[in-house]
Amino acid sequence: MFISPYFLGFIIRKLHFLIMDSKINHVTCMGAAVTVIAVGVAIIERERSRIYIPREPRINAIAQREFYIDSILNRGDRHCVEQIRMKPIVLYNLCDVLTSRNLLRSTQNVSIREQVIVFLQIIGRNQIFRFISGVYYRFVETIHRYFKIVLKAVLKLYKHLIKDPGDTVPAEIMNNRRFYPYFKV
Repeated sequence: MFISPYFLGFIIRKLHFLIMDSKINHVTCMGAAVTVIAVGVAIIERERSRIYIPREPRINAIAQREFYIDSILNRGDRHCVEQIRMKPIVLYNLCDVLTSRNLLRSTQNVSIREQVIVFLQIIGRNQIFRFISGVYYRFVETIHRYFKIVLKAVLKLYKHLIKDPGDTVPAEIMNNRRFYPYFKV
């Protein structure tokens, strides 16, 4: 079999280009790998030399919330009445009644005392949920949820606190013209 010199030259040139292409590919891959490693080392060194200052929370919401509740209850009866429209002893009695009748429970994050105080501030001082959420460092949704829970609990107390007068109307009301339109028999 005879191989022409032209054909042999063509094959040699192709082999030469293939060898050169593989060398170029190898060099290119090595260059890319070295670049990636160099950038990684630079990032790691920059992070290592960086000075970290541990940040404290701007406020301790739990402590601030407890301080606010204590300030309402412990600054005197007058201040407490201005804030929640009742004396501290009455608030504690209300909390005890709600707890003993199993109408209200303390949760992991919100105590019964806080639930009732928030409810009383909204009802007694006509505060909006957004304002109360800012004071207590809670979401508006959380304030709204616990307001509804306490409202339902207080409404269930009517069975225990309000007695039906029955069918009898006292004589002084029955015979007085002033009350006649309201107590017709």
